Amino acid sequence: MRKTLHLSLGKGLRTYLWLTLSLASAPILAQQCPSIINCQLGSPNFCDESANDQYLWNDAPFTYSPTIGDNDLHEGPIDLNIKLKGCNGGGLSSISYTLYLDLDNDEVLETVLRSNDPPPAGKVQANNSFNPNFSGGDTVQFDRRLLPDSMLYRFTLELVNSGDTTTGWVRFNTAAEPFNYVPVLLPEGRHRIEWVGVQDGVPRYCDRNFRVRDCKKPTLNCAPVVSVYLDATQMVSLHLSQVLQSVTDNITPDSQLLVGIRRLGSGMGFPNNAQGNPQDTAMFNCQNTENQFIELWAKDKAGNIQNCTASVLVYDTVGFCPFTTLPSICAHNYADDGLIRNVAFSLGWSTPNQPINKSQLEVSTFGCSELSAMPSANIFTLRASKDTLPRNGLTTFDLVLISKHILAVEPFDEGWKLTAADANRSNSVTTFDIVEFRKLILGLVDKLPNGTPSWRFFVDTCTVWGSPFFGNCPTEYTLPLQAISSFPPYLSFYGVKIGDVNGTASNTDTLQGLAESRSDIASLTLPDQQIQAGQTLEIPLRATEGGEWTGLQFSLNFDPEIIEIEDVVSNGALNLETANWAKPQPGVLNLSWSEALHTAVLPGDALLSLRVKAHSTRRISEVFSLSKEKNIQPEAYDVAGVSHVIKLNFSQKPSDSAIGNAQVFAPIPNPTTGSARLPLRLNEPEIVSLEISDLAGKVLWHNASALEPGAHFLEIPAAALPQSGVYVWRAFAGSVVQSGRLVRL
Repeated sequence: MRKTLHLSLGKGLRTYLWLTLSLASAPILAQQCPSIINCQLGSPNFCDESANDQYLWNDAPFTYSPTIGDNDLHEGPIDLNIKLKGCNGGGLSSISYTLYLDLDNDEVLETVLRSNDPPPAGKVQANNSFNPNFSGGDTVQFDRRLLPDSMLYRFTLELVNSGDTTTGWVRFNTAAEPFNYVPVLLPEGRHRIEWVGVQDGVPRYCDRNFRVRDCKKPTLNCAPVVSVYLDATQMVSLHLSQVLQSVTDNITPDSQLLVGIRRLGSGMGFPNNAQGNPQDTAMFNCQNTENQFIELWAKDKAGNIQNCTASVLVYDTVGFCPFTTLPSICAHNYADDGLIRNVAFSLGWSTPNQPINKSQLEVSTFGCSELSAMPSANIFTLRASKDTLPRNGLTTFDLVLISKHILAVEPFDEGWKLTAADANRSNSVTTFDIVEFRKLILGLVDKLPNGTPSWRFFVDTCTVWGSPFFGNCPTEYTLPLQAISSFPPYLSFYGVKIGDVNGTASNTDTLQGLAESRSDIASLTLPDQQIQAGQTLEIPLRATEGGEWTGLQFSLNFDPEIIEIEDVVSNGALNLETANWAKPQPGVLNLSWSEALHTAVLPGDALLSLRVKAHSTRRISEVFSLSKEKNIQPEAYDVAGVSHVIKLNFSQKPSDSAIGNAQVFAPIPNPTTGSARLPLRLNEPEIVSLEISDLAGKVLWHNASALEPGAHFLEIPAAALPQSGVYVWRAFAGSVVQSGRLVRL
């Protein structure tokens, strides 16, 4: 049986004797049960991150906080618990505790309370630690909330039994709600708890010291940007009050918080000066005229530290620093980073009761400008603008890409494309934008709607990811009046050509046609028949080679004195609407067709029909030609995104409209530099076989596919044509067998 000694000894000696007696019996008791299974070693810390409650643990002269030097101890919720595992078949375990508190923080545990004999509600007895049975002492009102006694906190013990294990917690409850246990709120300082667990008269002990301390960092806010101005000494000091927006702490009063400042990266830890006091200024000079950064630190009385950073703009408004170079102003293209020419750069500022003033900057032959003079205003703006050639870089293929984005078939992979696709500045990309762009392509309008300029510019620090849809992307610099040498060396812009989502716009406004330099050809054929004066007929426009097309555009010229186009009839492979074509002027038919998904166009397929009325007798080849106008380059776009130059042919051979169960056409392209495709049309489901052989008859490649009725393109991979030479292709579609030669270059 354990014996407890109560002697008038110092706290250290008393603890030593208790530990000696306890440890002496440990080897014997360790083999017995019950057992305590969570008696931690050491002296754990309990972190308090809550705000102080002025009504708890605030009773002078018995309470004292060395942290902030007053009688109001901060307190926090503490989880003090013990688990006792009993013997199988033994009696019910019991648990009790003795809690030793140091309320005046003098390293003496002068206040003791026991779970078996708890003090009254809202109170503890101080200075009873060395009294027999911890009796007497001075009454301390630890709960001074303005509530009835029945609602004041009181110390209690919460027990929970689970099988052979009993868990006990130090808790608060009230007389009004005795079964509503809440975490105990213990004050800051070093304390101790002694647990005793008993089963069938066998006791077990757990004694440990613990500490309640403030662990929460101060809350610190810096101004995001601060401006300072160099003086005649070519230096300037920044005081922490110019950067500090707010600082507060859960425990330490604002007046006792320490705050220091230094330039970012110039030291480690809390910034102190040579005397060991918080550093309150940071110095800048002519070498620091670009963007600088400082760090602000705050420390509470418990030693918790927090920091934040701020940007510092160092200006030389009078010109005390040696002059270097003028700030350069240029505009680059988001699509290719190229320099955009013919951009206008302007300054804007306001004066009281006057309209906005504007001043145009001179642009060099390279397309850039310099900030050489400033207006007489404290704040001014710098803008870039350009509104020329709205059709620059805009083709029907852009409409294909915008359609794919809208339908989520192929969403845009860069943010600037969202801005480029917004024709009407609605901050969205919709089919209405496609309608407006198509009007521009067809020549129905020569400007974008809602005053949208042909180019939009943003400051070079903006990535234009979704802006202006999903964020703020400034279109102008807002600058303070200062010496020119204080500005950054570059004040650049990045531009987006509206309508050009694939980055083909010319940065120099020289609309050189790309069609002449490409070898991919898509031929269209008109019948070269003779039409009689007064005759009205429909003339089919057919695909010569065909392909899997997503878009088509051309400008067809004709003599309005000879022939009149009354309508474009959508009776062919393309699903045309009236919005796809226009006659912007006499003798010109413009067409622009696009879709997000491809359309299979076979050789000889009629794309559309021209309903014409002849005013004189002529051959069709004498009437029609493709326009050489660069605004509408004659192009077709395939499913792979390749642009094919359109050539116009005239044929006197009538079209073969007789179609059996299958039609098989020659591979395209032929010759080829790689792969090829075999066009065919089926009227009923078929298994189609395709093979490639060499001239000796050896089969090099074979493929069979079950196909549904309709138009198809069978892929002949480049691997089927392993080297340059002549090959034989053979196709089997039902009863139809076709063959021919295929040349690989």
